[in-house]
Amino acid sequence: MTPRRDAAGSWLIAGTAAIALAVLLGLLGLLLRAGLAPFWPSPIEEIRLRDGSVLLGEVVDAGTNAIALRTSEFDRIGGAYRRVVPADIVARTRPVDAILLELEDGRRLYARAGAEAPVAEAASPVRLRLQPNALGFFARIGAFAQSLGHFLAAAPVASNLAGGVLPALIGTVVLVLLMSVVAMPLGIATAIFLHERRGVGLRLVRGAINQLAGMPAIVYGVLGLGLFVHGIGAGIDRWFYADRLPVPTFGSGGLLWAALTLALLTLPVVVVSVEEGLARIPASLREGALALGATRDETLWTLLLPAVRPALLTGLVLAIARAAGAVAPLMLVGVVKLAPALPLDGTFPYLHPSQQFMHLGVTIYDAALASPDTIRGVPRAYACAALLVGVVVVLNLSAILLRNRLRDRYRALES
Repeated sequence: MTPRRDAAGSWLIAGTAAIALAVLLGLLGLLLRAGLAPFWPSPIEEIRLRDGSVLLGEVVDAGTNAIALRTSEFDRIGGAYRRVVPADIVARTRPVDAILLELEDGRRLYARAGAEAPVAEAASPVRLRLQPNALGFFARIGAFAQSLGHFLAAAPVASNLAGGVLPALIGTVVLVLLMSVVAMPLGIATAIFLHERRGVGLRLVRGAINQLAGMPAIVYGVLGLGLFVHGIGAGIDRWFYADRLPVPTFGSGGLLWAALTLALLTLPVVVVSVEEGLARIPASLREGALALGATRDETLWTLLLPAVRPALLTGLVLAIARAAGAVAPLMLVGVVKLAPALPLDGTFPYLHPSQQFMHLGVTIYDAALASPDTIRGVPRAYACAALLVGVVVVLNLSAILLRNRLRDRYRALES
């Protein structure tokens, strides 16, 4: 290849990588902007119409043909939207004394200072009282932080239309960690077996694992439903919880079966990563250990596995990335829209594997596509998506930093 073609190929690769990086950063920026926007205090507007009526609320959609205005929700959440035609508007102002009252059940009420008597009709405690039009920049940042903290630390209300996502956040993190505890030992043992043995049968097993890596996620969900829930779970109920039947204990979807299903889903990724790490270890290390009198098992446990720890963590990173985004199988093996209790709490035995749980991925789906109030649901879906990306990034960065530290230590030993 001539130098000119070589340079052109390098520029083409660099340009493609730059475009891909720009698209990725743009998507992340769009996600963060759309996800954080609902927590920023919106101004309250007072609109006077030609018929003499006065509307007070938040503009949620400013179209060219009509304006969608959220007014006080006295009856139910999402039941007080008004469509206003610009031609019918006489005056449109933002009064400084306008007050936003957010109730515990998620409803929003709007009033002017000194005219809050209708609030007594709501029959729900007031969670937040705010005057958005009178806030300065730093006060808005404080209100933004307060709303974001409530979103992260509170439970959902009003059929997941409002409130926080703490149960879904805890369910997602606990599920990923439990999946890792199951998938990593099983994947490491399988990779060691495939690496140490030879034969036609092992080639077939390796080919089957490679094929499983491309299987649709919903297939694993059906497998988990039939094998774990209706098979093993129903058997455990018959043997150990017969007095509770026909109410199932382990014979219904739960955290344990969801973790095992995701472990099967991510197992091929872990096996391939660990096996490639074992293949990169110099043969001289193994031969030197055997020459010094170490057995095969001692060489494996004291030399090869410590040296392959960066590959183990690479497999963990890939497993976390795939498991965190797998929503379809979870809908069959334990995830629910609203869970009455957390799978991890302060009650012995603290972790409840048979309990149903919430997940950020299912919350995104429910808010975006199954919400009765799309004006609230779509921004909430963006916020949950941004939170899910943040959880995956934190888990992956933790594993990557640990992997790089172990890799540097191994290179220092080689030198």
